Amino acid sequence: MLFRDRHDAGELLADTLLNFGGQRPVVLGASPGGVIVARHVADRLRAPLALVRGEGFAETDAGRAASGRTALLIDDGICTGATMRAALENTAAAHPARIVVAVPVAPQRIALGRLAADLYAIARPAPFSSVRRWYAELGEVSEEMVGAALAGHEGQDWAYAGATSL
Repeated sequence: MLFRDRHDAGELLADTLLNFGGQRPVVLGASPGGVIVARHVADRLRAPLALVRGEGFAETDAGRAASGRTALLIDDGICTGATMRAALENTAAAHPARIVVAVPVAPQRIALGRLAADLYAIARPAPFSSVRRWYAELGEVSEEMVGAALAGHEGQDWAYAGATSL
């Protein structure tokens, strides 16, 4: 066990991604569990947050806001990479400047393809058997939990409100 739960993992991942704060990122959850982790990153970076689903973006219009910006694509972990690769394809359709994948835990060897500019992971253990092994608690995530995590992030670009362009 490395993380108490998704909230703990999100706080630790936010610490890792602080350097993106000045880049006007859009934070995207690659799965419902990823949204719980991503909420902590979005809060810390004061960035918009959305959930990426199989058919594209859902819940907020942050997907449209990703165009030309850095997209931080976050999940609660990567095992085989299938969910993340699908989310990468959907995120790329929004034409971000670059896509950075960030997760609390991933295997040392993972092929995500060319769409990911970088992969940030707090832990990359070997051997790697499952994401669940690295959490004390990794319960199911309901639609209500996702909605609560997204609340307050509906298309807002709070870090840049009132900023002027030069």
